[in-house]
Amino acid sequence: MFNSSFKFAPGEWFPFKDQKFLDEIVNVDVEARQGKNFENPDFELKVVFDVHNYFAIDLMQRIRLANLKNEKLVAILPSPENATYISLACALNRLKISCKNFHVFFLNEYANEKGEVAPWQSPFSKSGQFMKNFYDRLDADIKMPIENVHFWTTENIDSYASEIEKLGGADVCYTYITWAGGIGAIDLESFSAKSLDEFKLMGSRLVTPALETIAQDSLRGMFGFAGDISSVPPKAVTLGPKDLLSAKEWIDLEYLVGCAGTGTHQKFPLRLALFGPLTHENPASIMRLAKGTCYVCSEVAAMPMSAPDFVDLIPTLEKIAEKEGK
Repeated sequence: MFNSSFKFAPGEWFPFKDQKFLDEIVNVDVEARQGKNFENPDFELKVVFDVHNYFAIDLMQRIRLANLKNEKLVAILPSPENATYISLACALNRLKISCKNFHVFFLNEYANEKGEVAPWQSPFSKSGQFMKNFYDRLDADIKMPIENVHFWTTENIDSYASEIEKLGGADVCYTYITWAGGIGAIDLESFSAKSLDEFKLMGSRLVTPALETIAQDSLRGMFGFAGDISSVPPKAVTLGPKDLLSAKEWIDLEYLVGCAGTGTHQKFPLRLALFGPLTHENPASIMRLAKGTCYVCSEVAAMPMSAPDFVDLIPTLEKIAEKEGK
């Protein structure tokens, strides 16, 4: 029989060690906490059935309004979210909604061990996946100029965010929480700070992503849905907390996984970000400071299976053994 005599603390890298706190966080009922129940009244939590659908509809509506009003739309996008981008391009083509005023920036991009940024033409480029699955699928008469797609390069790492500022700032940024509790390539190790105020002022940079982020990315279609950690580039360039908090609206999307993927690993980091302490040691928690919405797939919001499941499992196995006469 199982017993609870074996005790251990989280790894040294993990900033939170209070087991009572960790047990409470992992068992938060996300659906019951929906709404504007946070420190910032402009931040809202919504549990929805299909996060990809909400992402596509939200972005399509913004593109449509920018076209109608003849105003710029500057968006920071995660990638590769291929299913969403394919669906969005198809809808825009069908409805003949022009993207001429749409400006795209990317949350992060891969780089090699030398700090050389992957060009968008590379199969190991996040922005390249956007070009293949969105830009190239748009009809010629509604496609935005190529100049409206702003790529990371080895030369613009430190100035990438200033390109956003030159266009009047980002109207919206879309993000996702990583397995390590960060945002894209923004994590505790790469953005080491002594305080929340210092963390909030950090900008774009070249980073070595957390090993958990490398593992998470290895489950994507770019890497054969195979967990092939050897083929994920070892470094990344990324916008910083300062750049995301500067956006006029922040939309966080919790179920951004590759086709045939699963979002179960997002349950704990999501709860830590939303209901844990608002601190630099909990990087994704800063979304709660922004005007925005966190959309959570009902599968991720569902309560995680944990130790109590063993209570039901053992009697079930005993009954099976009894039936089999063993």
